Amino acid sequence: MANLRTVVFMGSARNRPARFGGPARLGTRVLRYVVRTLEARTETTHEVTVLDPLELRLPILEAPQFYYPPGEAPPELEAASALVGAADAFVLVSPEYNHSIPPALSNLLDHFGGSKYACKPSGLVTYSNGQWGGVRAGMQLRALTSELGCLSVSRTCAIPNAGEAFDEEGVPQDPARWEKMLGGMLNQLEWMAMAMKNHRDAVGMPK
Repeated sequence: MANLRTVVFMGSARNRPARFGGPARLGTRVLRYVVRTLEARTETTHEVTVLDPLELRLPILEAPQFYYPPGEAPPELEAASALVGAADAFVLVSPEYNHSIPPALSNLLDHFGGSKYACKPSGLVTYSNGQWGGVRAGMQLRALTSELGCLSVSRTCAIPNAGEAFDEEGVPQDPARWEKMLGGMLNQLEWMAMAMKNHRDAVGMPK
């Protein structure tokens, strides 16, 4: 059985206070489903870590982790950087804000240098409460992951009407639909992650 260290980036920091009504964060439903699916995979074992902007509370980017002298970066940033550097694969769970990448996600990703992402694949899971499923952000995330060095695999999982598709615990209303879509993307991600991991181990990183 293959073993992968997989970092899941949560893309939204939107946390609607209860006084405004509705769910606190729609993406939490999708995130829970993605994490459970990763942990239940049978052909590949995933050691899953979630990096969530609501939990990390990183500042608006002034200095990425690699700007700091050794040992002087904030502890939470240093710990997150180590997780990203040790990862074999990434999954980005993202809504779209103004038809684009959420600022919380780009801010989170930009705190770490390209060497942390290099020669590792990523998979995109996008969602929205409307009919498009966040695909416009997904198209822009393809360009961003390419520049970071963690090129996204060709299959994606786009979830429209996410508030209806999943309950608050991330249980899908139509399991077969999302098992096929997310599972297809993860099949590609695992294949690429193992191929790249084996090649990194065999010949090292490109110079």
